[in-house]
Amino acid sequence: MRFVRSTLLLLSFLWVESKSRRIWDKQGPLYESTKLLIAEESFRADQLWNDTHHAIYAHAEQVQQAKDTLDTKQQQVSARLEDFFDHQYTVEWGSCFKQHEREVAHFNRELIDKYSICRQSLDSVMEHFEQEVVREANFLNVAAQKISDLSKICQIWQLKQSSFNHAGVLLCTVAGIGGINQRMASSLELCWDILLQLSLEELDTPSCTAYHQLKMQFDVVYAGIESCVME
Repeated sequence: MRFVRSTLLLLSFLWVESKSRRIWDKQGPLYESTKLLIAEESFRADQLWNDTHHAIYAHAEQVQQAKDTLDTKQQQVSARLEDFFDHQYTVEWGSCFKQHEREVAHFNRELIDKYSICRQSLDSVMEHFEQEVVREANFLNVAAQKISDLSKICQIWQLKQSSFNHAGVLLCTVAGIGGINQRMASSLELCWDILLQLSLEELDTPSCTAYHQLKMQFDVVYAGIESCVME
């Protein structure tokens, strides 16, 4: 693992160095070309963050929508159950209540249990999402600024004067950008691995599938109760 990371860091360093050489050869003065290199790399980091941020937001909305849909369905179930038991002693509902009392009581217990399990699974997905993705995304959010800060950290103003150590400034700049790019690559890889796990299929857990199926069965039974009352 250390060898792989070292290799990736070296490749990142060489890529930045190669790009910086092209800019330096083309732009001429070291200060202006180094300033341009930092600006371009900062812009690239900012674009990567924007793309990742949109993906993170979309997946977070996906999880929240699944939770909202579940809550809405359970609220509908609760309202129907309340209506059913509130009318048990009325003339219209009396006989129908007796016919379906045990069946509805069974649905009541099962739906509450399966709702709780499904809700817990979705909460767990969201918690994992917030702990892992958001933590890694925080670095992506500040990467562009970290690259921009290299102008001061590496003191590129020294490139304006021939009396200073230009090699040290350039090495600081290239190594700094390479290190930040490597950290960004690791964060991006982890973020996208987790985001891929949050597909619609992953959100449709066995417990949630069981709840939705039971809810549909209850809807059919309740429709039968309403028909009974209308007779």
